[in-house]
Amino acid sequence: MDQLIFTLVIVVFVVMEVFDFMVSFLNDKAKGRTIPKNVQDVYDDKSYQTWLNYNQEHARLRMIKSIGIFLIILILLLSGGFSALANHTIARFDSVYLETLSFIGILYLGHFIYGIGFNIYATFSIEERYGFNKTTPAIFIKDKIKSVLLTIVIGGGLLILIQLFYETFDALFLVVSFIVVMVIFLLINMLYVKVFVPLFNTLTPLEDGALKQKIEALAKKEAYTVQNIHVMDASKRSTKLNAFFSGFGKFKNVVLFDTLIEKMDEDAILSVLAHEIGHAKHKDVLRNIAFSAINLLVMLSLLWLFLTRGEFMEAFGVEGLHFGFALILFSILLGPINLLISMMTSILSRKAEYKADYFGSTRVSKEAMKRALKILSKENFSNLTPHPLYVFLHYSHPPVSDRIQAIDQI
Repeated sequence: MDQLIFTLVIVVFVVMEVFDFMVSFLNDKAKGRTIPKNVQDVYDDKSYQTWLNYNQEHARLRMIKSIGIFLIILILLLSGGFSALANHTIARFDSVYLETLSFIGILYLGHFIYGIGFNIYATFSIEERYGFNKTTPAIFIKDKIKSVLLTIVIGGGLLILIQLFYETFDALFLVVSFIVVMVIFLLINMLYVKVFVPLFNTLTPLEDGALKQKIEALAKKEAYTVQNIHVMDASKRSTKLNAFFSGFGKFKNVVLFDTLIEKMDEDAILSVLAHEIGHAKHKDVLRNIAFSAINLLVMLSLLWLFLTRGEFMEAFGVEGLHFGFALILFSILLGPINLLISMMTSILSRKAEYKADYFGSTRVSKEAMKRALKILSKENFSNLTPHPLYVFLHYSHPPVSDRIQAIDQI
């Protein structure tokens, strides 16, 4: 039985990773396909060749990084490295919570050290050479420190809470964990702009003027209450552009990248915001929250079942239940289910994007919406010819050519 479980974990891990490599390879090969006619004006010949070179460099870096992580995890599984670390933390600490924190903390540190070199090269070599990077070494270091601290506080806190509920509430684990995690998720969503964004960026109120008047008029016309309209200093890190709405109810905020204001005309910006209002009008935010709640409930239920089966620990030679190592095995075996969930959420998300594009096109104009999509694609170096399988599995937004085709049919 132990050998069967051991083999199952290894096979699931290898199959899922190889499948992911194959899909990514197909997507990289598709970049050489003919660009659809309706987006051929996004890049001229020179800029398109630049885009190809840029994406090829990032693709090679991602592939090297992914293969390295794959081999490290596979070696640790086959050699007993994970189980040895788990047994060491069991022997070292009397507290099951310290066992978990030390185990996951060591793995997180190893992953961070492994990935930091790739991040530095991507930021200060690739992004720098292609004119995107505005990040200084000081900002880069500060961002990493803040990200690590947030991961420790929020991620570590959630991890210990879930383990505490498992150790304390037994059969009520599922109910208590679900309620607490959902409350934390909603609080983060509501406080994202006020608490988390300012940790990394400076937000300033949008100056009075024609753009602000148009945004307020659009929101009023659609009976969409916006608490604040902020401009974020994204240009201190990158030339790429974006905009987003955050929160719900009385906590709705609009955040515009300063690069977006710089590179888009007012009607194009307005169409982007109308698109986001369309999501709210169609209850996409509430639908996403509901779907996240269902997904969380399923994950916690499967985790509960997994934790009650000691065979998985025994198969890898771990002395008793180790919560941290159980999460590693659980995440591997969950791979196929996560893929199915990702497929379903991506399908629903792409449908919602088409509806939001329709809303933006009819509230501002079709031309403004198309112009905004093309500017976003050009400035963010978007892939104009993604492979259909990669789109089906991973794209939360339809390819830009498909979106423009749908807009033309309005």
